[in-house]
Amino acid sequence: MGKAEGYVEDYLKKKTRAAGYLCYKFVSPGIKGVPDDIIIHNGRVTFIETKSLTGTTSASQNKRISEMQSHGADVRVLNTRELVDKFILECKSEPPL
Repeated sequence: MGKAEGYVEDYLKKKTRAAGYLCYKFVSPGIKGVPDDIIIHNGRVTFIETKSLTGTTSASQNKRISEMQSHGADVRVLNTRELVDKFILECKSEPPL
């Protein structure tokens, strides 16, 4: 059995803040399925949905993710600390906008 979703989300918050990025909880009242967090880094914005290793995105989450991506948003689903680390490394390798 995998770790709880909060295990990954707490790690994301810790690592993004340590890297000097902004990490905000994302809520959109009245709209189900939006990603958990917004990360602002190097002039970019990434929406992150965190899951446990065994967790899956719901139909409403899949709809929102597809909808947001079709409008050019960078939306990721991260379910391990290793994927969080990979995301942070990717952010660090991007030049500021």
